[in-house]
Amino acid sequence: MKVIRIATLVAALCVGMTTIAAAQGTPQGQGEGRRGGMGGMLLQGITLTDAQKDQVKTIREKYLPQQLELRKATQATGAPPDEATRAKMMDLQSKQAAEIRAILTADQQTVFDKNLAEMKEHMAARKNGSS
Repeated sequence: MKVIRIATLVAALCVGMTTIAAAQGTPQGQGEGRRGGMGGMLLQGITLTDAQKDQVKTIREKYLPQQLELRKATQATGAPPDEATRAKMMDLQSKQAAEIRAILTADQQTVFDKNLAEMKEHMAARKNGSS
């Protein structure tokens, strides 16, 4: 059961990181990206410039095929992802987050880092709660 919950969380992370690209196309002021799942959480409270939105979209599109491939492979087996697949998913998410962080201003990076820490705390709490 714990493995299924972790697998679901990993899949949600991958999906969330890719869906934010669509949310970035709609101006939402200070709350940009709130509807973008986990990826939206990372950019919550950050107002991106049009150039940054384009860069975020490009970064997300870069990782999307790899994320979809891992997700399809997992779905094809009908079983939760194994440790190697989970590690690949988390690695892709980490690389994508690092690339997005790199395009932000120093002030935006501060908010991004805070959001990332909160997201990690939330995931740890869910993981510990499902033990």
